[in-house]
Amino acid sequence: MSVEILTSRQFDTAIAPPSAPAVSPQPQPASAQPSPDAALAAKPQSPVAPAMIRPTRMLSAKTLADPRSRQARADLRTFAADERMVQLCNLEAMDQIRQWRADFQPERVVPYATAEEKVAGTMITADGAAFRSRKNWYSLKFKCQLAQDGESVIGFEFLVGDPVARDRWDEFGLPAVH
Repeated sequence: MSVEILTSRQFDTAIAPPSAPAVSPQPQPASAQPSPDAALAAKPQSPVAPAMIRPTRMLSAKTLADPRSRQARADLRTFAADERMVQLCNLEAMDQIRQWRADFQPERVVPYATAEEKVAGTMITADGAAFRSRKNWYSLKFKCQLAQDGESVIGFEFLVGDPVARDRWDEFGLPAVH
C-alpha cells in the first residue's frame, strides 16, 4: 500500500474542481472529436511530490543529555564546527525516524550517499542521504536547522524513501555491517 502525506494546501488543490477555461474552444466536427480514452491520455498528470515530515519537537538534545551518550558528547567536542553540525543532524534524523515509525530502528546515517550534503551557515541539506535500519539501507532526504552557535538542532524536516538496492551499497559507500 502506498500512502501520500499532503499538506492542507496540497489537499485543497488536489480536490478543487478544475477551473473553467478562459476561452471556449471552437466546436469540432464529430469526426474530429477525440475519443474519451484519448482525452484522458492527453490530460497532463501533475503528480504531487510527497511532503516532507516536519516534526515540532527536536529530539537530539534529549538523546545527548542521556548519561549513556557521554562518549558521543565527548566525540562531538573533537569535531570541526561543520562536521559537528552534520553529526548533530544525523543524530536528529535517527531520532526523528525512530519516533515517526517504530518499525525503523536507525543505527547510522550517511548524509552524502548519493549526493553531497550542503552546509550553508547553520542549515544542513542532505538530499542524497541514506540510513541503516535492521540490516537494510533506505534513502533519506533531510533539512536541518541548527542554532546560531551550531550546538543544537532547532528545526528539522525529512522524507524517507525506498530501500537502497543491495547491489548498489558499495557504489554509495554503504557498509553491509559496521
